[in-house]
Amino acid sequence: RQSVDRLITAHGTTMFLPALKSFMHEHMPHNNIIPGPHDRFDVYRQVIIVTPPDPRTSDSPKRWRIRATPEVQPGPSSRKPWSPTRFNMALISDDAWTTNLRTLEGVQVAQVRIIFTLPRQFLVGTNSRALAYVEWFTLLREPDPSSGLCQVSRSTRQLHWNAAVIHLDEMVRPCHLIPKMGPSVDPGWMSANVYETAHDFYFNTFIDLETFCIFTRSD
Repeated sequence: RQSVDRLITAHGTTMFLPALKSFMHEHMPHNNIIPGPHDRFDVYRQVIIVTPPDPRTSDSPKRWRIRATPEVQPGPSSRKPWSPTRFNMALISDDAWTTNLRTLEGVQVAQVRIIFTLPRQFLVGTNSRALAYVEWFTLLREPDPSSGLCQVSRSTRQLHWNAAVIHLDEMVRPCHLIPKMGPSVDPGWMSANVYETAHDFYFNTFIDLETFCIFTRSD
């Protein structure tokens, strides 16, 4: 189990407690326990989403992996190798259990920062469902006339990145964003920080055949 301080520092989730309180107020109104800095949470490295066959691309179900892991720096006596930050992008649906995605209507891009479950004391009289802390991007804008790709930006709220806690079954599948570079490329951009430092992004519809088919049907 990980502490709130660990989640904030390792996963970069400064709005974790406010987002969790808002989620519980909406979805668990009869719960009288308020989450605080001393609570600890079971955290998971990834989720596997299995989607039904899409006849446009395959006859077999598809397995999608979405990771939410901070950087691992091995200590002097550690046998664990160095591991980079992996906070994957995902498409979030406004309708839970929508795994058979056919168009981009009703979905929004978010970066997945934590996959977790609530401690037992919060679950009295309720069903346990896995949760995710995500940071929203804006809705997909009209395709860029040059590239044909839709654009998104970081969504902000009260001078912070717009974050929320959601049910894990609202997560449809991973997606990929390309930073909008302009006439020059920021030399400080690296794979570990570009999603935090770039301002605008293209939604990559060419990352796989399934995404391309979904986009062309939405167009």
